[in-house]
Amino acid sequence: MTRLPAALIGESEPIRELRRLITTVAPAKIAVLIEGATGTGKELVAAMLHRESGRDGAFVAFNVCAVGETMFEDALFGHVRGAYTGALGESLGFLREANGGSAFFDEIGGLGASMQAKLLRALETGVFRPIGASRDAQSDFRTIAATNERAGDLVAEGRLRGDLAHRLSGVVLYVPTLAERVEDIPMLAEYFARGARVTSGACRLLQDRAWTGNVRELKQVIDAAVIFARGALDADAVSTALAHRSRRTASAAANSALDAMSAAPPADWLHAERARMTCLLDAAAWSAERVAADLGVHRSTLYRRLKRLGITLPPPAYTPRPRRDFIRV
Repeated sequence: MTRLPAALIGESEPIRELRRLITTVAPAKIAVLIEGATGTGKELVAAMLHRESGRDGAFVAFNVCAVGETMFEDALFGHVRGAYTGALGESLGFLREANGGSAFFDEIGGLGASMQAKLLRALETGVFRPIGASRDAQSDFRTIAATNERAGDLVAEGRLRGDLAHRLSGVVLYVPTLAERVEDIPMLAEYFARGARVTSGACRLLQDRAWTGNVRELKQVIDAAVIFARGALDADAVSTALAHRSRRTASAAANSALDAMSAAPPADWLHAERARMTCLLDAAAWSAERVAADLGVHRSTLYRRLKRLGITLPPPAYTPRPRRDFIRV
């Protein structure tokens, strides 16, 4: 299980300002949109907003890219017993699970157009109808959403409805990249080192690196460096950890190039890439999480690529509770 800090670690000005904004905004019920690059800690910010809000209900996190369009309404609104074949019991759905708490919509930019329309009404009114129900249900939830792209860019490109963007953007919080808070790297390294001393040489090496994966990537390197360290976590341990990431880093760079190509790919490339991705999925028992980890990309990036290639993941097996796409804090 990933060891997440209870609060944003660091004393750089961007982080101090973000903590001040969280403390100010948290008690209000206004919707919050969190913008920031992949790996910066957007879910941590969402959890802090909930924790400092004083709301008694659960913090429920829902990655909208992880649920296909046919399953979205069920995941969001729930269903009654007997609503369809296999519905052996009632499912509350994501929004009712968040009643009295906070509903966190991660990777909101990956939500399809028809699903955006369904979500908008529920956000505006708090009222929705579970599948198979004869009457509406209601939930009192605080809306928090996150995106690794600017909401304005998503709207301009037609990937996010303008009215939904306005509804989500009561307050917009920006999570800085690691490059914007380099002075925080020694504190983060000490935290992720789990008690091992981090030498000044190791810190200088870490601060000189361009962290395209931000805090998430830094944590992965420190986790590996702890294994290689002999006593204190020094520059040699960090260098060894970085050396053993070179293949994955190259793979990630190649994936970025493939994503750029796929904006207007030739037919033979599409055929080859579809075959390659199918083989990867077969080897991973069609686990999107495992394939994304193998490729060194975020799950939402993988979902978008699969959609472009026309590959549909098998729907997850139905389990009434607990739901696998929410997190309680």
